[in-house]
Amino acid sequence: MPGPEEAAGAVLVSAMWSWSAFVLEPARAVRVASGKGPDPQLVAIADERGPGLGPMFSRTLTAPRLLSEATDHDHLVAEFDRLSEVYDSYVRPFSTPVFATAIDVLRPLITSDARLLDAGCGPGRELRAMARLVPDGEVVGVDLAAGMVVSAYEGARAAGLDNTAFVQSDVGDLPADFEGAFDGVYNCLAHHHYPEPAAAAAGILRCLRPGGWYAVIDPGPAWFVALSSTLSKLADPGWIGFHTPAEFAQLFGAAGFVNFSWHDLLPGFGLALGMRPAEGEANSGP
Repeated sequence: MPGPEEAAGAVLVSAMWSWSAFVLEPARAVRVASGKGPDPQLVAIADERGPGLGPMFSRTLTAPRLLSEATDHDHLVAEFDRLSEVYDSYVRPFSTPVFATAIDVLRPLITSDARLLDAGCGPGRELRAMARLVPDGEVVGVDLAAGMVVSAYEGARAAGLDNTAFVQSDVGDLPADFEGAFDGVYNCLAHHHYPEPAAAAAGILRCLRPGGWYAVIDPGPAWFVALSSTLSKLADPGWIGFHTPAEFAQLFGAAGFVNFSWHDLLPGFGLALGMRPAEGEANSGP
């Protein structure tokens, strides 16, 4: 007989799949049918940024780069290590419409030669989708769970995506060679697992080139946060907490991001977006 944690996990997966089937997928279909175009503000920002940084890490990291020492947060990802080979099958029906809608919003910022960082890549399904959008660039996947890093690497290689690289790292303590190295950083349904969101935001800012962007795809509206937090706390491994749009704005501003914006995606989910100040631009918050 399953224990309390297994039963709670089953309820969470069932709730995720039901929300996707009866809410997210229909809302996604309506959004696509509406033919909503790109955000003019993001188009203007993209026009100012110019070409991307192109590939670098994928040319030197031919295997996953794993940590040689334990971190203070390893206990938070132990369950993800155990589930690394099957985790994608649990979350795919739920995350697919959310990420597809996020791509619709971010597309003006994603040049074919962009160098991107997936800050919490998990088994790498979203990373593979991004890698196909940047054939002349690359996507680097980071996750603290070694099992996820290895699964993501194997999945990318099986898909023939050699413009990818994979690094085991705590998002709050990113490698020194990431400094100023990325056009954009994103995470999908991973931010609520960050144990130190402020440290992660500050570290990600340092990893961006001037004018680079950071996108968090996660629950946000207060009504959904209130609805889902209790179940997530009980059943989602490593769950720390959701942020509302106002809390994201405060987090991004405190880290030094500018031009903060919140983009509603599908019911319960949105995209928090901020920019590293361009050269000579005041670091004045959102």
